[in-house]
Amino acid sequence: MAKEATTRYAVLGMLTLEPMTGYGLREAIARTIGHFWHESFGQLYPTLRALEAEGLVRTHPLGPRSREHRITDRGRDELRRWLGTPPSSSAAHRSELLLKVFFARHAEPGAVAGLVRAHRDTLVAARERYGGLEQEIAADQSPDRPHWLATVRHGIAMVDAGIAWSEETLRTLTDEDSR
Repeated sequence: MAKEATTRYAVLGMLTLEPMTGYGLREAIARTIGHFWHESFGQLYPTLRALEAEGLVRTHPLGPRSREHRITDRGRDELRRWLGTPPSSSAAHRSELLLKVFFARHAEPGAVAGLVRAHRDTLVAARERYGGLEQEIAADQSPDRPHWLATVRHGIAMVDAGIAWSEETLRTLTDEDSR
């Protein structure tokens, strides 16, 4: 399913948490699902308008420039239907770092190892953030907690795998550079 099509379900899902303004929705996405779902914030308002036109979201003015969006029963039914469908294949994986590692033999000695080291350091920092997020969610009493923890723990597993790969690759590249 195209990212544009899945945006609607990200919005519907977020609105199950509570009614939100467009800005509140943007902030909630960044704070909750942002660790695994990157949404174009420019798509949020057109998506909200489309969902309202379809009767999946109801909108109420809060003031001259602010509107609150609330999921309807029909919107909940549509979200439930979508949740039961198989996910589309993930977007094509493209990693500039892996491309550089693949061709590292042609780089200056140590250049690509430095990139892998920086990548590892970024992952270590991400691991620390995930650990904090995991503790925060574990303390939350929401009935959604087990599901939220599952997504954070997926992120932790991916980051841990990336750190392990980085360490192994650094050993390999260091061995190659010393020859």
